[in-house]
Amino acid sequence: MILLLGAGADDPAVAAFDGYLTRHAVRHAVCSDLGRLAFALHVDAAGRTRARLTVPGHGTLHGDEVGVFVRDPWALAPTGEDAATGADARFAADEYRAALWALCALLPKVVNRPGPRAWHDDRELRRCLDPSLLLPECWTSDARRLLDRWALCASPELHVEELLTHERRVVKEPAGLGSRDMDMGVGVDVDVDVAVESDAAHLRALFAPSGAYVIELCVGRESFTVLNEPGIDVQAESYRKVVREIAGALRERGVRFFAVALVADDEHRMSVSRIVSAPPYSWYRGVADLVHEQLRAELEEGGR
Repeated sequence: MILLLGAGADDPAVAAFDGYLTRHAVRHAVCSDLGRLAFALHVDAAGRTRARLTVPGHGTLHGDEVGVFVRDPWALAPTGEDAATGADARFAADEYRAALWALCALLPKVVNRPGPRAWHDDRELRRCLDPSLLLPECWTSDARRLLDRWALCASPELHVEELLTHERRVVKEPAGLGSRDMDMGVGVDVDVDVAVESDAAHLRALFAPSGAYVIELCVGRESFTVLNEPGIDVQAESYRKVVREIAGALRERGVRFFAVALVADDEHRMSVSRIVSAPPYSWYRGVADLVHEQLRAELEEGGR
């Protein structure tokens, strides 16, 4: 069976996948509270460890009988009228996610599998790729240093994220002139009218040739182009090779469902801007059935 773990039934991605599985009569369950899932470990005479889960309404199952789709594990937290507050709540949430990590680390069929300590994020996933595929970046608390690096890179645009507030903006001139709205490849529209030389500290910046994105959604061994702002040939072998290389590198880390935001230079060479391991449903609504079909295969077959 397939188990969907999400922050709530109102999550559009979980709700859409739930609807797909229901329409296709696929045995599944949706759960937003790990406290409702009893699980235990069994070590056999040969020293092999197996997990058993008790899923409400479905009885007790061996771990290899369940495919688990985890939607944004960081949004999952203990719930209920007696939930603690303050430091106690943070401790409980950490313990909750640790239990979820342990469960998913032991099961053979998981999308996306956690890493050695937690679930992968954009920064960690970028390290899995060939550096030649990545946009140059700079992490700094000194805006002047950032401007100096920008001058050395001579890139047309600077894509800036303030790490404390998570505000993102695109700057085309050092004074921040040329205000416009755009999607930074993470599903958030921001107004670009603030200079880099602000009082905000802790900046991450990407030196980019363009703000026109191609977003590729990868699921299993398939991928779907869900945005193509520069209008490049996404069937060209050079483009498909880049996508295959990215998908293969992340798949080795157990990441089978993600979106990658790419930008092209004047010669249509692609570079990675961001990797999004929990793509918003709005990004793939138009190809949802194809995506869900691939997710179903991953969860039922274990990605073979």
